[in-house]
Amino acid sequence: MSLSQNEFLPRAEATLAQLEGAVLDALSHHGKPSVSSLADAFREDARLSPSQLAQELCPGPLSPIGFAALVMRDLLTPEDAVLEGTVSEARVVTGNARASGSLRVTCPLIVLGDLEVAGVLEDCGPDSTVVVLGRCTAWGLQTSGNFLVLGDLVVRDVIQGVYNDDSLVVAGDLTTRFLDENDHDVTCYGEVHAEHHLENGRSGEEAASLASTFLRPEFWNIDLGELHHDALFERIQKGEPVFTDAPQPRQVREPDRPTAEELEGLDIEGIATQASKNARAKDIVYAQRKTGEVWLMRPGSLPLHIFDGKQFLGQEMPPALDVKQRASERVTFWRKRGDLFLEIERFGAVVQFHAGYNNGSMRTFRFAFATSDAAAQEVRRLEARYEGDFLRVTTGVPGRGPLERELAKYGGPKTEYTSAIVDGTTLVTRDDERQRFDDEASALSALEDWIAGKRQSGFDLKILEWKPFGLLGRR
Repeated sequence: MSLSQNEFLPRAEATLAQLEGAVLDALSHHGKPSVSSLADAFREDARLSPSQLAQELCPGPLSPIGFAALVMRDLLTPEDAVLEGTVSEARVVTGNARASGSLRVTCPLIVLGDLEVAGVLEDCGPDSTVVVLGRCTAWGLQTSGNFLVLGDLVVRDVIQGVYNDDSLVVAGDLTTRFLDENDHDVTCYGEVHAEHHLENGRSGEEAASLASTFLRPEFWNIDLGELHHDALFERIQKGEPVFTDAPQPRQVREPDRPTAEELEGLDIEGIATQASKNARAKDIVYAQRKTGEVWLMRPGSLPLHIFDGKQFLGQEMPPALDVKQRASERVTFWRKRGDLFLEIERFGAVVQFHAGYNNGSMRTFRFAFATSDAAAQEVRRLEARYEGDFLRVTTGVPGRGPLERELAKYGGPKTEYTSAIVDGTTLVTRDDERQRFDDEASALSALEDWIAGKRQSGFDLKILEWKPFGLLGRR
């Protein structure tokens, strides 16, 4: 089955003269259709197979390939086809096409009739171009490429646009329960029937907040401002529910910086003046009204200053610390608002206090006490002080990812870095070590030994971080 240039181009002239309404509008979305754009595809060859013609016109704007599909429908005998798994070679189905499960399209797919997918339909732009001249139906649609439907597009659950390079264009009506344009060009020349619609340009935070009213909690994260689309479509493919049974109250992300209520009664201007001549009240990242504590930090320029309600920490010379010893205890806290962390280590009668923000800057404070018991009491006091505002963590930050400690060694010809996480019952380090244990407590104990060994080698804590910033956490 081949297409003759001498037959194809005259038929294209006749087809073009008959185009009108929404079909013409959809075909013109990337520019007016023209016979010359099709003539160029034939080049010196008088004949092309339908798939060869599709390859010549793709990737590229939708107008030429959509116009060519209409001409092919007039010339070719309809034959239905069953599609399975992945379409990885350019294909033209002259009749209707059906897939009994999910369908992934990685190249041009042209369907001159209807396309029915009993599962999730996913294309892969820019390599893929999908053109359906009839009606297109699926359980879910993830589109990152050029996708043209000249009939109606009916998607049972969710349509997600991915990337802003290509377009989803529908001449007929678009019907789905949840349409998330994201940053993708989605244009419908018929009517849009979507119970939930997030338009192009929506922010991640707004999307997660709005989705909290109708999607199950595992598919959105308010703190990160994310929708978990991959998990969403995986669940759709399994035929499992993704929507809540009833509308839920809208969740809103708490502000990173302290609120007016939290700052009430605190002399922020006066505290900032005491901290540094470069400090400003706007640099405040944490405040605790009940104790008067204030953290001032300007990422990239102003080091962290902590006012404990009476004085700034770190004004006196810190006591010496024997880095050869293993920490007597460790307490780690994380605050989702602002991604702030603090880690308290006790070495006998010395308490070391690290504070900073995820993958950013950190400052260490150290205090000596008369006895180990007195130092332990100080750790308990600090625990009580921050519980509520901060969340106590061990191996991971909820809603974030694995908790990774990065250490640095600044002496020598060049700076060295290493890091470690506890993944379940396994200690994983950036030195390509994996030590497995019977339980998490044993893995955490091994982590303490590892930190002590690194400190004996000249390393010290640089920062705490979580996925996707931590190198180990994103493996």
